[in-house]
Amino acid sequence: MKLELLTTPIHLLGLPIKGTFLEVAIRRVRGDMRRAGIQIEPFFYLSDGYGTIERTTNIGLGFYDCHPLLQELNEEYRGWRHSEADILHLVRHEVGHAFGYAYKLYRTPEFRRVFKVRRDFLRSYPPADRYHPNPWSRDFVNPSRDHYAQKHPDDDFAETFAVWLKPRQDWRRRYRSKPGALTKLEYVEWAVRSYRREPPAIKNDPTKIVAPVEELTTTVAQLFRVRPTKYRRKATGYIDPDLRELFWPAAPRNHRSGYRPASRFLRQHRQALVAQVSHWVGVEPVVVGDLVSKCISRADVLQLQVPKDQEMRVLVAVVSYLTTLCANYAARGKYLLDT
Repeated sequence: MKLELLTTPIHLLGLPIKGTFLEVAIRRVRGDMRRAGIQIEPFFYLSDGYGTIERTTNIGLGFYDCHPLLQELNEEYRGWRHSEADILHLVRHEVGHAFGYAYKLYRTPEFRRVFKVRRDFLRSYPPADRYHPNPWSRDFVNPSRDHYAQKHPDDDFAETFAVWLKPRQDWRRRYRSKPGALTKLEYVEWAVRSYRREPPAIKNDPTKIVAPVEELTTTVAQLFRVRPTKYRRKATGYIDPDLRELFWPAAPRNHRSGYRPASRFLRQHRQALVAQVSHWVGVEPVVVGDLVSKCISRADVLQLQVPKDQEMRVLVAVVSYLTTLCANYAARGKYLLDT
């Protein structure tokens, strides 16, 4: 499964927010916002990372946090994994950006004084997340222990907002020994109370988004900049190359009438394939059924097709293929032999 995740184009993974902890985090943070009287309604979408589009309330969420296996791969190859608490903080942080953009706080004298904005606010970000924090500074909140608030005034505000928005905490007591950070928290409280009854200063356009998962044609491995060699070597059920040999890639639009989806073809013959292969190979029907289900799923993701005038020949090839893999399973306990 990990190999298939790594080698599938991200836009074909069908990743949702619904049903994941990201959905839970959004719901909880919206509850925090309601209790604070904040009126903005951010638009959330899956992207290649976390971020809020400048001058909008559109918030991208890292796709790698919507599935446990993706989180495992991210930790394995990039060295970090977000906990549920981390994700909640990230969502609150991004809502902080959205609140600041919605009311254009960065243009106000109070904001620029408290957060020490000295240049063009949105054009002075350090390149490639490079910044040199002072770990002993008492002017910044530091909830994640990474000193991220020191990167830029925009992130200083967002981190401060996230701390202020988190429920069931006494931030005044926690930051009483850090007067600079406390002043910023008090500003956030003042700003929310001042603007929460006001309509946003911008009309949000939810189409202004960057790198939504629906447009990410690179694979997970390419995005993580890794070679999935070890999973390819260890995989006992990796069948994509075989399916590409058995079937055809998606036909051009003007020739599609002569083809039909390979997944539909396999579903049509599923019952007969399971019955015949399990009988002649001597394995349980569930063994064949699981393999056919995997073939159907992967053929659908890979958008493979079958020429209508070659269905019988393809069916014979599929029977031979399933028979070989199930015979391997009967002898070795796995579908594919080691290479």
